[in-house]
Amino acid sequence: MNQSFSRKGMLGIGGLAILAAVLCICAHWEPRFPGDLRLTLLVQSIDSEALDTVMRWVSLLGGGWRAPVLIIAGAIVTWRYLGKWKAGLVLMTWLSSPIDSVLKLVVDRPRPTPDLVHVFQTESGSSFPSGHAFLAMVFWGLLAYLALVRLQKRGLRVLVLSVSVVIILCVGASRVYLGAHWPSDVIGGYVVGALFLTGLIWLDGKWKPRAQTGGHDETAHPGSHSH
Repeated sequence: MNQSFSRKGMLGIGGLAILAAVLCICAHWEPRFPGDLRLTLLVQSIDSEALDTVMRWVSLLGGGWRAPVLIIAGAIVTWRYLGKWKAGLVLMTWLSSPIDSVLKLVVDRPRPTPDLVHVFQTESGSSFPSGHAFLAMVFWGLLAYLALVRLQKRGLRVLVLSVSVVIILCVGASRVYLGAHWPSDVIGGYVVGALFLTGLIWLDGKWKPRAQTGGHDETAHPGSHSH
């Protein structure tokens, strides 16, 4: 079972790594992909003050000091309900920040400019990949994974999965709507994030047998018994 999981995990990591590499190489040579401008203008054609406010707030979830605060809060809650190892996995999602910075430096793709799209707020740094989309995929994707495999209550699993998927999609859409990234930047963030997320899931699979060697599971609640 563990060997099977490892093979699937490695295949997933390998496939995502190839796709991420291709996207990075193409983004290095192309300031935007075919369809980026048209799709951005289509998204921004939805003129609504209420939507402007929502997109700004959604975008704030993965930016500045709020990102580490979100990760630490998620780790604390995870530690309370699922144990130290799972909380450690949540803390590892912070590594998306330095990885994103390195990729931006290497790819060096310019951000959308006001002469092409409506830029709500000028942001520094390169455009590819979208750090917000990267973090959203890793952090909320990991929470969705943990909910799927660890939570016993079906209703709670569905709730966490639904909220995670909605936030991931909304964060990506907000970056395009606000003119901070091209759609291909967001896709790149999702792909690189999925690669990192798959690595964390694979790591979790490798750890489980060792965590249970001593005849107990650290995530088991007091008074319960492991099987």
